[in-house]
Amino acid sequence: MRRMFHNVALKMLVWALAAVFLFSLTGMGCGWISPWTALFLPCAAALLRLRRREGENWLERRPGRALFLLCLTAYLSTFRWHGGDDIPNSLLPYSLLGHGTLTFDPFPDWAARPNMRDLVRLIDGHWISSYPVVPGLLASPLYLIPVWSGAAPTDDFLHNLAKIGGAAITALSVAILYRALRERCSARWAAAVALLYGLGSYAFSVSSQALYSHGPAQLGVALALLGISSAAAWGPAAAGLGLGLATVSREDSALFLAAGAAYFLFHRREGLARFLAAAAAPIALNLAYWLYATGTLRPPYFETQRTMFVPLDARALAGMLASPGRGLAFFFPAAGFALWGIFRAARDPGRRWAPYLAAACAALWIFYGLRDSWTGGNSFGNRYFSVSCLVLAFFCGEIEDSVRGSRSLSWAWAVCFSVCVLVHALGAYFNWPGAKLTLGEQAEAIWSPWQFPPLHIFSRDGALGGLGWAARAALGLGLLALTVPATVWMRRFVAGRAEAGALQL
Repeated sequence: MRRMFHNVALKMLVWALAAVFLFSLTGMGCGWISPWTALFLPCAAALLRLRRREGENWLERRPGRALFLLCLTAYLSTFRWHGGDDIPNSLLPYSLLGHGTLTFDPFPDWAARPNMRDLVRLIDGHWISSYPVVPGLLASPLYLIPVWSGAAPTDDFLHNLAKIGGAAITALSVAILYRALRERCSARWAAAVALLYGLGSYAFSVSSQALYSHGPAQLGVALALLGISSAAAWGPAAAGLGLGLATVSREDSALFLAAGAAYFLFHRREGLARFLAAAAAPIALNLAYWLYATGTLRPPYFETQRTMFVPLDARALAGMLASPGRGLAFFFPAAGFALWGIFRAARDPGRRWAPYLAAACAALWIFYGLRDSWTGGNSFGNRYFSVSCLVLAFFCGEIEDSVRGSRSLSWAWAVCFSVCVLVHALGAYFNWPGAKLTLGEQAEAIWSPWQFPPLHIFSRDGALGGLGWAARAALGLGLLALTVPATVWMRRFVAGRAEAGALQL
């Protein structure tokens, strides 16, 4: 009876807090509660209710819902907007829903601000976004209440909406990745790998913190992985739609689109037509937008982007892999497990997609080695690898039997998981090392060990720099110590049911 009462009380609390969130979207509650706080509260309550209803195995019994809520709650818990390039997309739904246009003509004073010069440009008398508009389109349903209620699009309010939109899109990609992994993994291992991606990659530190183009690209590629993994008739169409969405969100995802097309052409030709037709839909719409916005089949940012290409830079290739400030080895050490998964999958006749996905990740690395902006500018680590980390996590699904069957490997996996989560939690909650440096200064600084986030927090330039050295050291060591319970929990979780019950999430 007491358990039933608690469940009913929690359900009522969730609905009450959800109503507060909807009210906050009208803009009338910004004086006492921000929308991201108003959404965090019902998400946290819903997560608590789900855990109490399902008991110790709730992460397996309701995995999709649990992973979505867990990641969305974590993303919102930073209570901050960590954006910049997403500013046009944060206002775009106001133009679309309120004025029926994909331009910023209804907001000329906003578009003409001096600090908007690199974000919005005037083309043939119309204010156009300098960035892909897909993130804003995907987030548009969130703006229905603000637009219809007449909520003023102030900077703070737009930052809230951008943060919520980016967090929801990214959390959805975690749930879809889990579903893709379940095609060939146990529920427990699929959840462990999905958590690695959701909390231990750029999904946490970058994509979920604003309405960047990374989140929609990750969502599209996650959908593609589900389609590629599935033998169902809808698989090719899901893969095509996902990779088409990823490509129009970020053009560098065309490398993954090419990889998917090659896989279906050579190994699942019966699904090629469905793949191409589904991919063509978002691409055709995007081309129509370009034609509408610029009068050509080129994006508004074409001239800027084309000037960034340089001869292949070996320093960039090395820095993107091994430097403390931008290196994949430091920011996603789970890539080591993923490489193992790639080698195993490449030898499996049932995993014909493996070489194509691995080649796309390598091609993306080389592609950015051809750009002078390879450090990412205002970036946490190399955010350009956000989709690659998703794919690498997907490859970790291939090594379940070896990791879960070995005490030492399961501990190594757990340590790697906790380090990944620590690194990207620091990126989510604190300022990014080297973010204010120029591209040239970043390239010179990234080999300094103090640019690695777990060390950067101890430096005077770090997020704790305002504290004395003793307080900085104590608080920094306390943050690093949080990896211990995370490691223990993950090890027990992947070890199996018998041990997992000893420490609940």
